Amino acid sequence: MFEIRQIRQDDASAVRTLDASIQGDDRSATWDTYVERLLSIIELDWLQYPPWGCFVAEDESGLVGFLLSERQTTAYGLPPGVRIVAMAVEPSKRRRGIGSQLIEALEVQARKEGIEQIYSVLLAEDERDSRFLETTGFNASDLKIYAKRL
Repeated sequence: MFEIRQIRQDDASAVRTLDASIQGDDRSATWDTYVERLLSIIELDWLQYPPWGCFVAEDESGLVGFLLSERQTTAYGLPPGVRIVAMAVEPSKRRRGIGSQLIEALEVQARKEGIEQIYSVLLAEDERDSRFLETTGFNASDLKIYAKRL
């Protein structure tokens, strides 16, 4: 049995630990820009409310999953919405509905505020993550992203 709840100040360290246990030292270039920034905000002593769109999953063993998101502005021509910044579930706890319930918690919060879209940006080789998002109702976007390696 597990519980989904909004992230709290004292969860930031457990989120880092869970992510490191899954990813090791293999961090994306955006980890410090987005994820670590959110976790640093969560840890602020004076923070009265948890950051919007950030949830954790717990069971008797502790934190077993997390979802960090932020409101998406209209940058890049996107309609306003929510962008999933990072999400993970302890590998031994996967396929039990934890990820789906984290997404559902985000959907509930977004609907309450009239937000109509949730986005997630993945690399083309992230097949497992793509399949997961599709099972939770996400569809591939019509946006094209161009990159030039230097």
